[in-house]
Amino acid sequence: MQPPPRKVKETQEAKVAFAEQVARLQSKHQQESELLEEIRSFSKQRAAIEKEYGQALHRLATQYLKKDWHRGRGDSADARSVFAVWRSVIEATEQSGLSRLSAAEGYRSLTAEALKSLRVAKEQRTKKGLEQLQRVQGELVDALRELNKVKKRYCQLEHIADVAREKAADAQAKSKKNDHGLFHFRTSLQKLCVKLNARLTECDQQLTESRNEYLLTLAAINSHHGHYHATDLPALMKVIDGDLYDQLRQQFTVLCRTEIDTCQSTQTAFCRIREDSTQVSREHDLKLFLQDNPAFTKGSVFHFQAAPNDKVSSLVHRSSSQEGVSCLDKEARKWATKAAKDYKIITHGERVLQTLERRRKLVPEDEGAGVEQKMEEVKESLRKAKVSRVKAESRLALLLSAGVDVEPWVSSAMSQANEELEKERRLSEARLSNGDISPMGDEFEFTDFDDFDENSDIFTEVSSGPSPQGYPLPCQVLYSYQVWSPRLHPCIIKHSYFYLI
Repeated sequence: MQPPPRKVKETQEAKVAFAEQVARLQSKHQQESELLEEIRSFSKQRAAIEKEYGQALHRLATQYLKKDWHRGRGDSADARSVFAVWRSVIEATEQSGLSRLSAAEGYRSLTAEALKSLRVAKEQRTKKGLEQLQRVQGELVDALRELNKVKKRYCQLEHIADVAREKAADAQAKSKKNDHGLFHFRTSLQKLCVKLNARLTECDQQLTESRNEYLLTLAAINSHHGHYHATDLPALMKVIDGDLYDQLRQQFTVLCRTEIDTCQSTQTAFCRIREDSTQVSREHDLKLFLQDNPAFTKGSVFHFQAAPNDKVSSLVHRSSSQEGVSCLDKEARKWATKAAKDYKIITHGERVLQTLERRRKLVPEDEGAGVEQKMEEVKESLRKAKVSRVKAESRLALLLSAGVDVEPWVSSAMSQANEELEKERRLSEARLSNGDISPMGDEFEFTDFDDFDENSDIFTEVSSGPSPQGYPLPCQVLYSYQVWSPRLHPCIIKHSYFYLI
């Protein structure tokens, strides 16, 4: 009988996958950089060779045809890939080499220096994008480490509860066996049974709380991981690519037009290449890249791993107070409030980005860098808020599937968030109506994003500045509870109003 396969920690598995993604992106960048260097070198040499007429041009084309054109891709014959278009250009050049007389000026206009600048810009984007990718991956790895800590505590508590269960069972058996023994001996056994049963109850309570925490954390990690593959990773890859494919498409088109204008005998071949080059797009090339690199499309889903003696694999309702309020209801209220807060931050942040975008178009060029820096900070806060909201909603979904009525908490929290957002909008409109239309005026408070806390479960109040408050103030009750005061009615109902003195 073969031993069972060794379990690999989720953290180590994620690190290996992330390292492979970074390595593949670096390899992709290297291939594209080599392509840019080849195009630049080709344009420069072609301009000189055109002066020497056909034979030298033919030798150059033959030289490039001997290169490896697969570039690690599975479908190198696809006419819409940049490498296939490039190969078509070289083949057409070879066919028309003997008929070339003079095209030096045309090839000199292909802006070899511009291609060099494009390569430098791509290297900068790749460096910045990979740094941000590793930072996002680090956040996910930290979350997985936290998951391992929760899982370890859960396993320890399960072992403690199992030991307590065995001791209680042994004491109960001894008590039944010595029913006819000495009175003081039976009394001590009964006391021991009561003590061990109380200890067992306490251990079961702790085990249930730990299991619930493990399941909720697991759901959040899976959602975070899915959000990374569905949103963060494609967005960062797009940032790394930038406008490279647009520039390549433009260079191929210019090259084809030069060939057509120089010699009508090669018009048919280069017209076909021009049609192919117009279909060059980042989307199609990315599709080919993803087909050859499944590491970017296969995301791991983490599952609940129960302890050896634990038969429960779902959330468990358990009252955590004398009033009988379920601990899952408290979790529902907590994460509904967190999701609503993240929604408010996202909505508010989008308004801030719109304001900053309008401001960036109006400020002088020397001040534009500061506005762009602020936009990057707000975007980063928005990204964190979206990740936090996805995790909160996944927890709420798990609570709902366990039978917890989360809708009242969600509705209440979202109502509060919408009211606060509407208040901000009206305040902004009031300021505009009062004549504050300066493009440099702070329409929103940007400091709300500086201290973004993923684990916070309160709303961030956004206002234009401190203002005096008069009393009494109207207050709205978010959930039902009892109040004992001679001046107040003993029961306050949800969504009712009262005044704070």
